[in-house]
Amino acid sequence: MDELRLIKKVRRNGDLAAADELVRYYYDEIHGFVKKQVSDAGTALDLTQDIFISMLRTIHHFDVKRSSGFRAWLYKIAINGMG
Repeated sequence: MDELRLIKKVRRNGDLAAADELVRYYYDEIHGFVKKQVSDAGTALDLTQDIFISMLRTIHHFDVKRSSGFRAWLYKIAINGMG
């Protein structure tokens, strides 16, 4: 997966296929992380969904040049979304 290409497509024209690919690629990892933080499976699903909605709404803020990486940025969203 070329995440930078996908990010650019989502930012440029709201490409749904690119957004879907990003979400699918990171979903299990983020959901697993959230499940370790909360005890309720339903809450973990809801939080995971909220995290990806937030990611898609704020993807234009992701700074490719200054960031430590998309995965780190996504985890920051996840941590803030659970707090």
